[in-house]
Amino acid sequence: MFKRLIIAAISLCILVTGLTSCRRDAVTPAEVKEELRQRTVVFTVKGSDFDVKSTQAGFEEGDAIGIFAPDMERFNVRGTVKGTSLLPESPIRWAEGQTASSGFYAYHPYIEDLDQPTLSFKVQADQTTAEAYNGSDLRASYVYAAPLTTVNFDLKHCFSKLTLNFTSKVSGETVTSVALKDLVTDAMVDLATSAPAKGTEKVDISAFKQSEGSFCAILIPQPFLNVEVSTSKDRKVSFSTYIPVEMESGCAYKANLVLPELNHSTTELEFTLSLDDWTDGGAVPYGDSKQEGL
Repeated sequence: MFKRLIIAAISLCILVTGLTSCRRDAVTPAEVKEELRQRTVVFTVKGSDFDVKSTQAGFEEGDAIGIFAPDMERFNVRGTVKGTSLLPESPIRWAEGQTASSGFYAYHPYIEDLDQPTLSFKVQADQTTAEAYNGSDLRASYVYAAPLTTVNFDLKHCFSKLTLNFTSKVSGETVTSVALKDLVTDAMVDLATSAPAKGTEKVDISAFKQSEGSFCAILIPQPFLNVEVSTSKDRKVSFSTYIPVEMESGCAYKANLVLPELNHSTTELEFTLSLDDWTDGGAVPYGDSKQEGL
């Protein structure tokens, strides 16, 4: 009996010692939390040349931006803009012990139920409201980043912007609407390259009035030819380029156009477009139909 007690006591001591040793080596909740914090991907975001939204200075507080992190098996995570930070609705983390770099995609405006970083996008045919005009400006960014570094997204324009500024030789006449004729409104876009592949169906696009006499639209890059203008004098004036102008992704185009006299013999006038940075650049001067070769 005495021997059994001694054996039991020794066994108990070994068990207690073993438990004490396990507690000493265990990772505490605070350490786990800190390790997860260190592996959480930090995102920043900016939109250079952003003159579409009302601030004209970048993304606005609360804007939703989609994030893809395929290496982490995270797809179309909704991120929210806060200052220059982009905050995912749930954390995206580097793998424990990760040494290889990873690719990240971001795009705006955010689209629900998107499962891959290649998307079908459609600009609005009716861009006469600020919401439709702003919502047509697809922007994207791809970043290849080393583990535990900050992922800095700089979202670029995927499409083209066209601005048309009008004056009239008729006193008191103003432009009431602008239709851009026979243009494709849909494209497949690879977020890694921001390169759009346009569709085939063509419609007329109604431009957004940004100020008196100035109209603009976001367009899928494609050949551009014709504009039809309605005025306060109940007339329509058609403008056309000499040859189709092939618009390019991420580029802005601008032209100054003059409405002719009421008794002008033709309403079809030619104009060309200047290729500018998205926010900078001058305008193409346009006087009358006699000014050929501009």
